[in-house]
Amino acid sequence: MCFAAVVGVLGAVSLSSVRTGPSAGQAVVAIRVAQQELLREKPVLRDSALRETEALLSLAWATLKERRYEESIVAAHKAYQRVRAELPGSLL
Repeated sequence: MCFAAVVGVLGAVSLSSVRTGPSAGQAVVAIRVAQQELLREKPVLRDSALRETEALLSLAWATLKERRYEESIVAAHKAYQRVRAELPGSLL
């Protein structure tokens, strides 16, 4: 009986998340992933790619502060893709 209640609550929370769109937590995770990728690959990035990636991450943080979570996630994703595109053998 308790298990059914937990499943019901989790289902309701999941459904609510889908309906409401991205959250601040999701945006923070996206930014942190992009930042980690940048830190890992920074030594091999060209200056132009580094500047562009840092600008995208700044935009991601700024839009997060303005509670524009979807835009923040998109900027973080673009930053991640920019770093990955610079790597040798990248298909991006």
